[in-house]
Amino acid sequence: MLRCLTLTAEKDTEKIEDIRRSAEFIDAVEIRLDLCEAKTPEMVNSVVAESRRAGCGSVILSYRRPQDTADGPSDERDLRQEELRRDTLRRALQPGVSFVDLEYDATDDELRRRAESLGIRLIRSVHDFTGVPEELPEIVRSIAAAGGIPKIACYPRSSGQVLQLVRMCGEVQDVEEKIILGMGVFGFFTRTAPWICGSMLTFVSAGEKLAAPGQIGPREMEEIYEASRHGKKTVLFGIIGNPVMHTRSPHLHNRWFTDDGLDAVYLPFHVDDAGSFMELAETIGVRGFSVTVPHKQRIMEYLDSADEGVRRIGACNTVLRQRDGWYGTNTDLEGFLEPLKSLLAEGRIRQALVIGAGGAARTVVYALRQQGIEVTIVNRTAEKARALAAEMGAGCTGLEAAENASGAPFDLVVQTTSVGMEPVIEGDPLPQFRFSGSETVYDIIYAPEKTRFLRRAEDAGCRVIGGRGMLQAQAELQYTRFRDSYNLWV
Repeated sequence: MLRCLTLTAEKDTEKIEDIRRSAEFIDAVEIRLDLCEAKTPEMVNSVVAESRRAGCGSVILSYRRPQDTADGPSDERDLRQEELRRDTLRRALQPGVSFVDLEYDATDDELRRRAESLGIRLIRSVHDFTGVPEELPEIVRSIAAAGGIPKIACYPRSSGQVLQLVRMCGEVQDVEEKIILGMGVFGFFTRTAPWICGSMLTFVSAGEKLAAPGQIGPREMEEIYEASRHGKKTVLFGIIGNPVMHTRSPHLHNRWFTDDGLDAVYLPFHVDDAGSFMELAETIGVRGFSVTVPHKQRIMEYLDSADEGVRRIGACNTVLRQRDGWYGTNTDLEGFLEPLKSLLAEGRIRQALVIGAGGAARTVVYALRQQGIEVTIVNRTAEKARALAAEMGAGCTGLEAAENASGAPFDLVVQTTSVGMEPVIEGDPLPQFRFSGSETVYDIIYAPEKTRFLRRAEDAGCRVIGGRGMLQAQAELQYTRFRDSYNLWV
């Protein structure tokens, strides 16, 4: 599987520098003439020469129409500009170029003949920013039958559309040479594990400008996802959430897989519908996954079995594929308590305020109650707080009462909602809450490392705990279960 660097730097000289800096992480280079200052054969020749020096075996030449880019108008049909574009692309063809990308709906016999005379292969591409084209299998087969390499870059807008994309890719798995990628957050995993869709390569971008939504840098692709060493036999694990792209979990699990010499990869899946994801997981062979907001409760209806903790808490953060179906467990329980062990041992936590009433809050309240701690729950939806309090033997208070209260009655304040999480980092779940300075304040969010809520607490003199300790502890427990699942199936 090739890692192809799309050159997006503003200046042509910077493109050469990007190739040099990325050389150890890439196998191919794409020259986008629409992103070049000098759209000349000489510029192409300099990039080809640098690519050879960098050890890149393939160079792709393309010239995107405005309607085939993320920020271009879809109705642009200036014929004069189109002919100029085609002429520039034809003139730029030269020895050393491996592939030229021409749109599926474009006809250019002169370009095709010139490419053939130079031994340059033709990629025929479709870019769909509205969703997943229903005729994808027909397009792929049509291009392949004509001797071209099909390329489909589409923008799935839901978990259901991602499932549709993967299933259609299964219909054309006999077409060996093809490029099929999903853009955006829903399609991200098709870039980091391109073999899922049968793609012969994946694209990366260097620098701040991305060539397409969802691309990442070449170093990140290799150092986090180790794209060069994975393929069809690689065992799939991951994390589901909404949002999920901020997660640090792939950094941890993929490093552990590598350290243990396992051919496995851990991927983030942006999921808006748990049912669609479970169908996707069955289709592509996911063997285990972590669960984060907002699916910790919703995922339970798709489990075939679960341990006692999950049944008691009513939330699940770890799902494993066993021989007899999907099994749920919850490592958040031990992970949450890990940073509190010394305080608990010293008896310094007797009363706690828990902010939130979702899946994460259920785990936190259950863990604290198991330690004999009195818990008060506050949530923006009072009914949810009351229901959770009644179920767990805890108390609850109204939002206004909590915001106007001093923190002094509580030894521990735990923030379990997604308020303040990246990318909306300035959120505060209880902006009027007055810290006394004597509390331990624990925010289970780990990105950013210190939320606005934690910064306020720290400024008031409180001991603060971020979510990274919990992340590390629960992830280590998860990993042992994922490793066992890997050994079960390999």
